[in-house]
Amino acid sequence: MLKAFDVMVPNPIQVKASITVFEAIKTMEKYNIASLIVVDEGDVVLGVVTAKDLILRVFAKGLDPRNTRIVDIVSRPVTVVEPDTLLKDVINLMIGTGHGHIPVINKSGKAIGIVTIDDILKFVPELLELVEVKK
Repeated sequence: MLKAFDVMVPNPIQVKASITVFEAIKTMEKYNIASLIVVDEGDVVLGVVTAKDLILRVFAKGLDPRNTRIVDIVSRPVTVVEPDTLLKDVINLMIGTGHGHIPVINKSGKAIGIVTIDDILKFVPELLELVEVKK
């Protein structure tokens, strides 16, 4: 069975909680990504910030991205999984929490990967083939 480790993007882009929203946006632009993992000074995952969060929690409220810290808008509580979490359980977590970006952490709470809805969708054709073969 597929596990989080099998579909995750390894070495996800992470930012410190102390940076500004503007710096986070520039990081997302640089790497062409829609989410960032926010970590504390010890690199332990605090939460995830998505492009949607930026729109709803910063721009819709008229906040200045240069004067707003990313920690002030990070989604909490964070939903995380371990590498050996079954993919079906990751999907159920996404459905249950509404979180489409889930960090994969090690025993120390540090991110080693991230699973997004897009990552899961890449496996759908293969999974559909398996279902068809079983018929």
